[in-house]
Amino acid sequence: MDHLADFLASGPAHRLLVIKTAADHASQAHKGQLRKDRKTPYITHPARVAGLVGMFNGSHVAIIAAWLHDVYEDCTPEWLLKTDKLVDGLPLPADDRQDIAAIVDAMTKKNTISKKSARLSDSLDRILGAPPEATLVKLCDRIDNLLDSADRNGGFTKRYLASTDELIDKLSIRASLYGYNTALGILVQIRNSNLKKL
Repeated sequence: MDHLADFLASGPAHRLLVIKTAADHASQAHKGQLRKDRKTPYITHPARVAGLVGMFNGSHVAIIAAWLHDVYEDCTPEWLLKTDKLVDGLPLPADDRQDIAAIVDAMTKKNTISKKSARLSDSLDRILGAPPEATLVKLCDRIDNLLDSADRNGGFTKRYLASTDELIDKLSIRASLYGYNTALGILVQIRNSNLKKL
């Protein structure tokens, strides 16, 4: 057992355990919540976003942020405090913990801003000042949300396409600068496709 403990305390295996800790935390925080279809457990969204981030070569920091990215928007104040404590106590270097917190904060739309469109603009502006992987997490978040909107009514999709255009416009240069062209290209392709036929 000591050999296993030593293995799990080192390198990639250690980072996987920390990712699992964040995933378990998000699963508990979102317990009982559903997606907009009122059938799908909400946790499937952070799970898919984290998977996409990993697929596009995001680091453990970005994957952890992807798991936690909706807690501050969608969960109770109790879970916000628990999430602050979780991030502060993650067995990672201080820089990693700070980056996770900064990415999640940038992704969180502020409910003190009254208009939804203004909330998104504010979040995108904060993403531009956050650690670079905030851009990747946001691209993956929008890829999943856009695919998920395909089976909704046209009004939702039309509004979502307009906000996707703003997102692409604001994040394109940063995505190119930091090597997230593949994620950006897939988002553009999905945005320009006929979502009803996906």
